[in-house]
Amino acid sequence: MRSWISQRIECAHAWWKAPVTARDRMSATVIGGMGGFWIGALGRILFGSLPVGVTVVLLWGTAGILAGAVFGRLRPKATLVFLLPFATFGCAPA
Repeated sequence: MRSWISQRIECAHAWWKAPVTARDRMSATVIGGMGGFWIGALGRILFGSLPVGVTVVLLWGTAGILAGAVFGRLRPKATLVFLLPFATFGCAPA
């Protein structure tokens, strides 16, 4: 078990130190947009005054998409690590 964990850590460290590829940037842009939507929309619902209209929530979600996509383009590896759980928040098999 320890060898498996140390091997996973070494692979993650090598990936983190490797140069950013076009695939990393594209994946991070998509994941950043998806994660940004959930952070923006749910953040507005949780931390804003209620009741709130659907239009306002969608505007905050759209702003989150733009911010997440830009963040993903500029910092792809950090986006893949931190926003991937948020990007998969609303995706579940039927």
